[in-house]
Amino acid sequence: MSMSVPDRVRKAHLSIMRHPKFCVYSGVLSCGSVKYTDAIPTACTDGWDVLYNPKFITEYAETDPELRFLVLHEATHKAYRHMATWRGLHEEDSRLANLAADHFVNLSLQDTDSGVGFVKMLRVGVKPDPKYRGWSVKQIFDDLKQNPPDEDGQGDGEGDGMDSHDWEQGAGKDPTEAQAQAEEIQRAIRQGEIIRKKIGKGSGDSAGAFDDLLQPKVDWRTVLREFVTETCAGRDESTWRKLNRRFMDEGICMPSMIGTTITELVVGFDTSGSCFNGADMARFVAEITRIIEDIRPNKCRVIYWDTKVVGEQVFEDGQFAVQNLKPKGGGGTDGSVLFDYLRENRINPNAIVQFTDGEVGDWGRSDWPTLWAITSNIRSPYGVTINIKE
Repeated sequence: MSMSVPDRVRKAHLSIMRHPKFCVYSGVLSCGSVKYTDAIPTACTDGWDVLYNPKFITEYAETDPELRFLVLHEATHKAYRHMATWRGLHEEDSRLANLAADHFVNLSLQDTDSGVGFVKMLRVGVKPDPKYRGWSVKQIFDDLKQNPPDEDGQGDGEGDGMDSHDWEQGAGKDPTEAQAQAEEIQRAIRQGEIIRKKIGKGSGDSAGAFDDLLQPKVDWRTVLREFVTETCAGRDESTWRKLNRRFMDEGICMPSMIGTTITELVVGFDTSGSCFNGADMARFVAEITRIIEDIRPNKCRVIYWDTKVVGEQVFEDGQFAVQNLKPKGGGGTDGSVLFDYLRENRINPNAIVQFTDGEVGDWGRSDWPTLWAITSNIRSPYGVTINIKE
């Protein structure tokens, strides 16, 4: 008697958890819920929960390796928090964002499998381009913009490929819930890495499926520049308050475009102990100075903190330089104080960049896009992390 779809999925989970490489997904698979519905045509994730259409699995994931590939595909989206991290790409071009994320995921699964055959791509879905190996989702997205793919239906998010991505649900969560989920996924990744080292036949020093999450290899300067530029750069927006005169003579009402600029960037400095001193700090300040000079925000607010906010400086119109900084501090460390300070004083920046050694105690809760520039190998439980120690 054939197994039911839920039983097949549970079997796939168990096989993955016992595999010497893919067992790194063990914790991620336990995050969120798995549901079955015919309300979607294929499979879907919002970055936490996963939905499967049983008929799709029966027709397109007939073999165990194909089903394992599908399960791991959704789990990889969750692990890398694609629905939250790349929300801006979705808003810019949903189809290309879906394609870019799927190229990234499918190449990652192929590389981890290394031709062994534990997983096998389905006959539907995005066939990954090998040239994107080692690229970030953003880099793939930019390349797809420059070299538009054929309108073949793959990755358009409407279910005619292998899966769809619920960007709206992923972005619409309560900030507290979203942060809790991000922290749980990060813990799950680390738990999975511990499991991999235990059952991976002693190969504790070999690269795992999430090696780039635990030890990112992308140059931190590139990540820092992309983060600040994407979250803070000026852009054009449409407004109906002023109609576009080009179309009025034809009796058509269209909005006009207005230019918007960043109002405020917050740069937080952990000034506890020796964190503020050293070559790492000099490299970081030099790089962010160049970025701020390029973007020229209306206001850059520099905040120094240890167990409380101990100092603040405000620079306007891109005027930010290391020689003008006046750090204060030297006490203990509490990573939550900057965010509490912003809320208490009703400061609402476009983005936050935090410089620290990562020994922050309480990471706090951020209501804004946040990048952590950390001088150790510690990763923050939310936001974007760059490890700037060289």
